[in-house]
Amino acid sequence: DRLDLSVHCQTGENENKIPVEIKNFNPFANIKLRPPGNLQVANITENTSNLTWSLNISSHYLEGRREYQVRYRHVSQSWEEAANLPIEQDQMWTNFERLSPNSKYEAAVRARPSARSTYKGMWSDWSKPVLWRTHADRKDQSGSLTW
Repeated sequence: DRLDLSVHCQTGENENKIPVEIKNFNPFANIKLRPPGNLQVANITENTSNLTWSLNISSHYLEGRREYQVRYRHVSQSWEEAANLPIEQDQMWTNFERLSPNSKYEAAVRARPSARSTYKGMWSDWSKPVLWRTHADRKDQSGSLTW
C-alpha cells in the first residue's frame, strides 16, 4: 500500500498550515521494529555461552523475514570495541565461543526486516544489555598451581 501523508497545524484562528507533506509513502519500506527483549544467557561454561532473545511485538508479515545484530564485549571494553555478530536468518539465538574463564560479559541485540525481504526498514534500537560471568577454569578449581 502507498499513501499520502500530511501534517496539519492549527496556529491561530482559521490558520491551517501544512509544514510536512509526504507523497507516495510506502509503510512497508519504512519499518522500525521495537528492540528485542527477554535476553537470557544459558549453558555457560569457562569459554562458551548461549544467548536467546524474543520480540515482544512484531507483525506476522515479518515472520521469517527478520535479521539481527548481536554485539558483545568483556565489561572492561567499550561498546565501540565490542564484537558484532550478524545473524542473517530469523533465529533468536546465538552461541559465543572463545570467551575467557571467570570473566564478565555483556551483550545486546537489535533487529530489522531482512535485507533479502520485500520489506525494508532500519535497525531497531539496541536491546537492554544482559550481563553474565563465565565459569572459572576447571584447572584453577582443582587446587593445582598454574605456573
